[in-house]
Amino acid sequence: MSQVFDQRYTDKVPLPMAAKIKFMNHVNDEHQDELAMFVEAFADTKLSNDVAVVVAEVYSDGLLLEAAAQNSESLPSHKSESLPDVVKQFFIEFENVIDETVTLKSQYINLLQVASKKLGKLAIKQQARYFTVIDSYYASPNMYRLVVTAPADSPLNHAGYAYLFEMNSGISISSESANAPDNAPEKLQRYYTLRKAWQDAETQQVQGWVDTYIHGDTPGGNWARAVQAGTQLKSVRDYPEKIAHLNEGQCLLICDETSIPTVANLIENWQNTIAPIVIVVTNDDADTAYLQDIELSQTLAQIDNFKQDNIVHILNTPSIDLPDAIVSAIDTRLEDGSILIEKVWGALSAADAKVLRGQLKTKFDLPRQDMVMKVYWRAS
Repeated sequence: MSQVFDQRYTDKVPLPMAAKIKFMNHVNDEHQDELAMFVEAFADTKLSNDVAVVVAEVYSDGLLLEAAAQNSESLPSHKSESLPDVVKQFFIEFENVIDETVTLKSQYINLLQVASKKLGKLAIKQQARYFTVIDSYYASPNMYRLVVTAPADSPLNHAGYAYLFEMNSGISISSESANAPDNAPEKLQRYYTLRKAWQDAETQQVQGWVDTYIHGDTPGGNWARAVQAGTQLKSVRDYPEKIAHLNEGQCLLICDETSIPTVANLIENWQNTIAPIVIVVTNDDADTAYLQDIELSQTLAQIDNFKQDNIVHILNTPSIDLPDAIVSAIDTRLEDGSILIEKVWGALSAADAKVLRGQLKTKFDLPRQDMVMKVYWRAS
């Protein structure tokens, strides 16, 4: 499914579609870990963590990836071929050729599924899932909760496990998928995480919470508040969040209202013997109750004053530079020099995540797999 790029591909014609540029920019900014996974899975080449992998070009039958490093030693040897160059190219073939019926989006997701399975990792699943609303209420002043019955195989302890829910048609929203649909109107869909899931002792059904941040007249908030008890919700895709690296080491968690459900689930199920430092960004002071009211895991419950000492709140206002404010809060928390950050997980807006990812990469110099900074939403 992969070839080291050579003369055989120089006569290929790049895909002309306009959406290609948006796809390349998005993946190169936010999904370099997935591109490195493609190289490892399909080219049998494991890259050093200081090697950046980008999509250099898109063709109808595959992706041209470039792995670049500051020195040749950062590009390790292929199992059967040495890699002496500072820049190496890999051609990753799609399962199907892109045409009027096969989209770039579908082929990228297929690569994710195949690569993840080959490497023994959880992957995106494209499948219909159905949930039934039982109840709804505000979990905090701006966080609206849907209580639902969920599919029987829903994960009970995987923080950030998300579903791409279908909503009413006719309203355009941003998509948090790997890339936008190709040459087709945007469907009204949005990812929401399963904030918490459990098996009901009486009915034996899996039940859960789906929490939505309410901030004005938005499609997601309007959808959540409009559904009533008995309404059936449909999801068309599962997305497992990348959290395995948090099982050990000193972790730093960063969230805003869109990702606070993931962090709340992490804290409730935290088994790492080292307590995490949590940076919480909200636009309303009152929403800090969302984390303060949760029941800590047995591990964290044994730590005196965890919520007071380890959860740091930042009130987001128009006058602050949010990435700088987050870095300043981290510096204050680490100023005595007794704590060394080894793992990071965070999720913010696209603009803030991009800036903060660069700042934290410079600050902590962590391996790619230990430095996860996700995009959970985009400014309209």
